[in-house]
Amino acid sequence: MAAAVTGTGPSTTPEASDHVARMPRSVSLVRVVVLLVAGIVIAFTATLHEQLGFDRSVAAIALGGIALAHLIEWTSQRSSAPGAVPLLLAIAAAAAAVVLPFTATAILFACVISAWALVSALLEFIGSVVRPGSRADAALLGASGILLALLTLLVREDPVAVLGFFGAYTIIAGVFLGISAFDTRRSEPARRDR
Repeated sequence: MAAAVTGTGPSTTPEASDHVARMPRSVSLVRVVVLLVAGIVIAFTATLHEQLGFDRSVAAIALGGIALAHLIEWTSQRSSAPGAVPLLLAIAAAAAAVVLPFTATAILFACVISAWALVSALLEFIGSVVRPGSRADAALLGASGILLALLTLLVREDPVAVLGFFGAYTIIAGVFLGISAFDTRRSEPARRDR
């Protein structure tokens, strides 16, 4: 019979070894702040949404901020838990931010937003599969990204609706990532009581 051994050394149980180091809360909050600020700006500038140039500018600035937030996340995780998903998310958002000002029609504007949303959703899903527990709320972000892609394609000729759906996405993603950043249960290592 094996005797129970208690000690303060590192645990070798599968749960402890599979526990992924979480990024600092401040890094998580950068993305939250960018998403919420983008959503609030979109919500409070409704009178200017009839101008395609304004819609493109707001979306491009928001996507540039999202790219910067992903790049900060990738930089902070590079030494402890290297992974390419935050870098790929940053590249996708930056590419969309660069292309958006050159979209001359409402349909192209919707297609760029939709393509970015679909690519980022798929990257979120891949990140959750490749390294479980490394991407907070990846399933929710992936599902909402796919929903954003579908909705923007459905209303592709109405840039006001496209920007509105993009703003709703940023608010929803920002709120859930904010809740996740302050969730204390995720920061505690897995424990087994016997």
